[in-house]
Amino acid sequence: MSASKHEFKAEIKKLLDILSKSLYQHKEIFLRELISNSIDALKRIHFISLTQKDIEDPDVDLKIDVIINPNEKTVTVKDTGIGMTKEELINNLGTIAGSGSQRFLEQLNQSQGSDKKDLDLEIIGQFGVGFYSIFMVAEKVCVFSKSYLKGEPAFKWESEGTGDFTIEPIEERNRGTEVKLYLRDDEKDYLEEYRIREIIKKYSNYVSFPIYLTRLRTKEEKEQEEKEKKEKKDEEESKKEEKIKEPEPVNEIEPIWKKPSKDITEEEYKKFYHFVANRYDNYLHVMHYNIDGAVQFRSILYIPESDSLRFLRPEDDYGLTLYSKKVMIMKNCADVLPKWMRFISGIIDSDDIPLNISRDTIQLNRTMIKINKLLRSKIFNELDSIIEKEPEKYTKIWEQFGIYFKEGILTDPVRSERLLKYLRFKTTKTKEDEYRSLEDYLTEIKEGQLEIYYLVGENLETMKVSPHLGYYEENDLEVILFDEPIDNFLMMNVHHYTKTIGEGDKAETKIHKFTPVDITEIKETEESKKEEDKKEKVSESEKEIPEITKKFLDHVKTILGDKIVDTKISDRLYNNVCRLANPAGGITSSMQRAMRYWTGKQKEKEFETPRKILEFNPDHVIVKKLIELYDKTPNDEKIEAIIIQLFQNCLLAEGDLPNPSLMVPRINQLIEWFLKE
Repeated sequence: MSASKHEFKAEIKKLLDILSKSLYQHKEIFLRELISNSIDALKRIHFISLTQKDIEDPDVDLKIDVIINPNEKTVTVKDTGIGMTKEELINNLGTIAGSGSQRFLEQLNQSQGSDKKDLDLEIIGQFGVGFYSIFMVAEKVCVFSKSYLKGEPAFKWESEGTGDFTIEPIEERNRGTEVKLYLRDDEKDYLEEYRIREIIKKYSNYVSFPIYLTRLRTKEEKEQEEKEKKEKKDEEESKKEEKIKEPEPVNEIEPIWKKPSKDITEEEYKKFYHFVANRYDNYLHVMHYNIDGAVQFRSILYIPESDSLRFLRPEDDYGLTLYSKKVMIMKNCADVLPKWMRFISGIIDSDDIPLNISRDTIQLNRTMIKINKLLRSKIFNELDSIIEKEPEKYTKIWEQFGIYFKEGILTDPVRSERLLKYLRFKTTKTKEDEYRSLEDYLTEIKEGQLEIYYLVGENLETMKVSPHLGYYEENDLEVILFDEPIDNFLMMNVHHYTKTIGEGDKAETKIHKFTPVDITEIKETEESKKEEDKKEKVSESEKEIPEITKKFLDHVKTILGDKIVDTKISDRLYNNVCRLANPAGGITSSMQRAMRYWTGKQKEKEFETPRKILEFNPDHVIVKKLIELYDKTPNDEKIEAIIIQLFQNCLLAEGDLPNPSLMVPRINQLIEWFLKE
């Protein structure tokens, strides 16, 4: 019987033209699509064979062969699955059910000009047009297939991806389907064994059936082998088969996530971590979940031991790997977990996830919504367990990934309150290798204290000697020290922490307010007197300030001008000379630094020194000597130089002095005056 010729539908002609000429970004997925088709065919015949024995080749092994032939420039994907009849070849390869090709074209037209780098990868698999991706790399395709049905002949389907295809009967062969691709001249990359192996492992490493890879010898390789045979005169060598080596399974037959966690060794977890995270360090913690409920999925997640790759990978290179029925359908799926959890690597596999899911549809898919919710809950519970049972491990997690938790507080409002419990920090009372939590802090506060005192600065060493801490150290009040740039944004958004004591009807909720210590007035505790009494006390205190001191403060304001808001005497400085404090109720240092950060982003704007209140310690010897000098010789040039130097010392301690080197001439002048006396 001769070959019969068939026309493609009009929309398929246009589709094939686009695939062969336009979509080149992810050409490698042709192999994923062919292997996925073979897997479906193998699953179907496996199911049929359980209840039906009268089929073609009932005892043949269920497998997939990928064969590279450099001489023919072909790549072949062959399976022992269900096979196809002539009618099925026409229907399955000549048309697309449900007008899928037309919807594909509409989606493609809507996406013209899009910058989405994964566009073609997603839409190719989205509308049932995966088979036609072969024409991105092939100039001609032959499909040989024999149905599992007894007595059905075998057929060959052939097309060059233009306007038609042919079908003709062929000699008898084993059950299954063989797709043979004649590659274009510029697609020789797919004739390399390492390249095909890489693609199989990337997309199909954990499918249920073995995948064998074979590369046939080139003419040159055959000639070289014949030459070696003659030289060795080895008769047994001359009987060697055409293939360079026997086919071997490329993929792992049993996915690690399908096994019970108790049956998996640490070495197996480590090997899989290297594979899925594309890293070669070790992991710090592994989370293995098998969920069987309203939604079913399996997942293995890893927390790395370090964040060493944070600055070496692109901003969008994160997310879990998504599998459907053990076939990888999406790498770096960033929509499963919140962005702040991007330090977590791993996979999710669910039979309920459609193979054609895309980044555009994942957030609307009900199965994915349920998986997202369950997975996030599991991770939070896991972190709680680590904190309770392995506090040292959590400390390591915090040291490496604490910045991500802080980011979560800022960007994940639904979970920000819970994330506060995961915060760890240094305080004025912690040892060098010690961290404290908010719960730790509240266990040691004084009775009636509702404030959580904190200071944000450039580094711990500078903050520990800050003049803002004198009052708190003297009164044994613990102060949290925040030293990372993100802390400025954090404390702009975190205003209180709620703690519940007791249970049931006896439960008592206390709201603890975060209070910066670098403000000029401190809100007192519940034990303090009423606000009116405080104001009276302040007024009386102001009356006690000597007149010469008031004049000195006015002189300081004259010298510094609009660089400061005001000058004051303070009894909170103890051994410190002076400090720059924020006005009560004004913007905090965190806000000022955040604004400075954004100002720095805009190069046309200059740095503006924040205006604060300059407070002096009247009991400090330097302040006493300055006031004496001002009383005797108010116009002494030393006074202005010293005042400016003290002011800039405060700016330097706060990290707010834009160019410290400009202080050097003044410091030299002060030294010269000192040596002359």
